Amino acid sequence: MLTVLLATHNGAATLPKVLAAYRTLQPPPGGYHVVVVDNASNDATASVLRKLGTGLPLQVLHCPQRGKNRALNQGLAAVQGDLVVLTDDDAVPQPDWLCQLSAAVSVQPGHDLFGGTILPDWPGPCPAWIPRLVNMGATYAITPEGAPSGPVAAARLWGPNMAVRRRVFDAGHRFNEAIGPAAGQYIMGSETEFSGRLERAGYRSWFVAEAVVRHIIRSQQMEPEWIIQRAYRLGRHMALDEWDLIPASAPRWRGAPRWKYRELAQRHLAKWVATLRRDFDRRFKADCDIEYLRGYLFEAARRQSAGAGSPPGGAQGS
Repeated sequence: MLTVLLATHNGAATLPKVLAAYRTLQPPPGGYHVVVVDNASNDATASVLRKLGTGLPLQVLHCPQRGKNRALNQGLAAVQGDLVVLTDDDAVPQPDWLCQLSAAVSVQPGHDLFGGTILPDWPGPCPAWIPRLVNMGATYAITPEGAPSGPVAAARLWGPNMAVRRRVFDAGHRFNEAIGPAAGQYIMGSETEFSGRLERAGYRSWFVAEAVVRHIIRSQQMEPEWIIQRAYRLGRHMALDEWDLIPASAPRWRGAPRWKYRELAQRHLAKWVATLRRDFDRRFKADCDIEYLRGYLFEAARRQSAGAGSPPGGAQGS
């Protein structure tokens, strides 16, 4: 027995396709259980789950306060079996998804964290500039093409397709509720923060190339403005991730290395030049870099004001 755990906030548009795919899942040895945590949805999510979840081994919980990691932590109380498969409300699995994960887990007793292949499910033709200019992993959680099965750094395990042995949660580890999808310009990277923390505690990760999901990409997520805004969230994540890696001797201002401010000025200059030249590629890259740095500097200042030993928002991951 294993449990599929996901949180959804206003997932009515994608859940029908996801639940339809769940109906085609091949059950792994021992069967499976699905726990969906409705995280403060105000659309038709509840109705979709009620109507389309019929006949599935589905349990719906409700978390009234926004925050994906808060919802996941609540859902852990309902898991069954020895493996927790984490995914999203816009991740469409292939029929053998759970069987492939279960098979890999059974032959890798020395590994506790697992990830699988994530492919894009585009709403239409993908504009040529996206694969040319966009970091597909950071932006859409798309795994590198042709990534083989085998040991992998924890940072390469991503939310739409990952699994964790139950014993990790039984040991007291939880998701950091100050990180991850929530209202506003949240800190992205909730699963990578979690898996990275576990890696530092000695847990090992394994990539299962044969376990495949397709990540639904919405039309608005192909717009430059949306991608640029996401760069701000990535910057916040990287400031948190790099905080303890900056040498103590490095000069800082408001928590960030001073050279980050020089880089921000340089990127503004690059944007100005690209705008004059009507160079879309360089203008877009400069905009992404500027938002990334703005997010980084904001989070560094916030972390400094909170105290170097405290995560943003005051929530602790264990």
